[in-house]
Amino acid sequence: MKGLGERLRTRARQLGWSDSEVARRAGLVQTRYANYVIDKHEPDLTTLLRICAVLEMPVGEVLGQSASVPRDEAELRTRIDAALTLLDGDSLKTVATVLEGLVARQNAALRAT
Repeated sequence: MKGLGERLRTRARQLGWSDSEVARRAGLVQTRYANYVIDKHEPDLTTLLRICAVLEMPVGEVLGQSASVPRDEAELRTRIDAALTLLDGDSLKTVATVLEGLVARQNAALRAT
């Protein structure tokens, strides 16, 4: 995902943190995080969410999406958030796996263009 590393590094610098500090706060080995910053590898969804939480940055922004979300998408996100609060641990694992698959498919389609 081209540009991901630059967005990660830019946000870390805004917070006054080094790559090592972000990796530590996210519970990652520094070399693993460095691979994301240099766009050598892409994080899985769970790791991406941890990094976003540490950097206090929306996932969409990290992925390079516009900050504005169309109204219908915002409503869908609200519905999804509400449904997630009602799921048990096993169901949440299933949802996470499905979401990771969707993100991988979307990323593959973006790379193909």
